[in-house]
Amino acid sequence: MRKLPSFLLLGLLCLLLPGLRAQGLAGARNLDRAVLIHLGYGPYVSAGDLNARFGNGWSLDGGAAWMPQNSNLALGFKVQFGFGNQVREDVLASLRTRDGFLIGNQREPADIQLRQRQLFVGPSLGYTLPIGSNQRAGLQLTSSVGYFFHRIKIQNDPVQSVPQLDEALKGGYDRLTGGPAFYQFIGFQQLAVDRLLNFYLGVEATVGTTRALRNFDFPTGAPPPEDTRLDALLGFKAGLIIPLYFGEGREIFYK
Repeated sequence: MRKLPSFLLLGLLCLLLPGLRAQGLAGARNLDRAVLIHLGYGPYVSAGDLNARFGNGWSLDGGAAWMPQNSNLALGFKVQFGFGNQVREDVLASLRTRDGFLIGNQREPADIQLRQRQLFVGPSLGYTLPIGSNQRAGLQLTSSVGYFFHRIKIQNDPVQSVPQLDEALKGGYDRLTGGPAFYQFIGFQQLAVDRLLNFYLGVEATVGTTRALRNFDFPTGAPPPEDTRLDALLGFKAGLIIPLYFGEGREIFYK
């Protein structure tokens, strides 16, 4: 069999290689196993029984999730921290003067502020319904069943102290409350094929069945009510995702 001239072989390779390369890149996908690290921020409004204690605020969330290869399921752990300055229950009313001041140890009005603090922790399960050609970009549904805490934070005056609000006594005023809760997120999430732009944004809700966790409430001079509360947060969240892939980050095939 006669060999083909070298210039003909070179010409055939020049014709075939672009086609092979195009077929390979056409099959590139970001479907490797991955650990996803989340960090988000957004506003919320209080609802249910929580609305009588707190107004609106902001929340930070974080967590990590595991995605198997060729899968849109994500199994992980979620933490959400809420904060704000709208406190509707004045737990310090009994300590105030007629003019509404709190007197510190320097015999001057003390600058004591009430703040809201909330925390949700729990395992999470998420799934992405693809929109478009990227299998890991689309409608994101994430659910979690965990535990929800909230309390009134008493922020001290930086110059003087109020003896009745010593650190050992603050627990009698903070109305610490907690109980099991359900979390749901619905929005859009993208894990980019080139790994550069990975984010999520959408709406979320946290609903908890809670009870008072303190044994005694100083403002009322009695144990706190044992009634079950229905506390809820409704918010908007946007965040970044840091994906840590285990593999090439793509799958290449040739026809």
